[in-house]
Amino acid sequence: QHHPLQQLVTVVVVLIATAVQLTTSLTCYKCSDEPGDDYYDADCGLYDYRGHTSTSTYDGCYIYIYDDGYVQRTHSDGREDGQCYYGSDHTGCACTSSYCNTDSFCAQCGYPRPTPTTTKDTTTEQPTITTTAVLPSHTTDTTTLIPTNSPATVKCFQCIACGHVDDNTPISEDEYTSCVTTVLLESAKVNRGGSYKDHPDGECAQLTETLTCWCSNDLCNNISIEM
Repeated sequence: QHHPLQQLVTVVVVLIATAVQLTTSLTCYKCSDEPGDDYYDADCGLYDYRGHTSTSTYDGCYIYIYDDGYVQRTHSDGREDGQCYYGSDHTGCACTSSYCNTDSFCAQCGYPRPTPTTTKDTTTEQPTITTTAVLPSHTTDTTTLIPTNSPATVKCFQCIACGHVDDNTPISEDEYTSCVTTVLLESAKVNRGGSYKDHPDGECAQLTETLTCWCSNDLCNNISIEM
């Protein structure tokens, strides 16, 4: 027969072991590319950042993208995988597995920073095709044909919190196939940018906190929006 004290010690040990098993740790990338931050890393804003990490008992990781362009990666708690957060000066997105807060610019949250894609065609030097025709005067006329890229690409306004565009609004020229305008419904903030994905001209999609519309002509995301 076990002594009561021995039984009590056994119970305590079992409880401690159970608590250790229930306490899970998560490793997140932790950095900021804003000079002066405690975890400053100039590369923090890279799409595929693989730098500083931190392990804790939080249940998720986070990416913050600020309106001034700075990026912060850190832990989060109490948010669902893929959930968006809209602060007064930043857009954020959460994820719930170790090392998950990279390879993302919170595209699902309407942030206009271009997201690299592995399906985008690699730019290569186009071959030159030369044809020669003999004219009646026995002179030679040479015509040079340069193939055009397909599909057509567009230039887009790219800015954050810009209800209007003007001559000073930044223009992004990349291999975009459509331009995008996203309205954050709660704050009435308007973000503009480009997309590498094809969308029908005039297509719109509304989520809980955002309204996003696409168009397929140069600088077509120029509509002034007041809410």
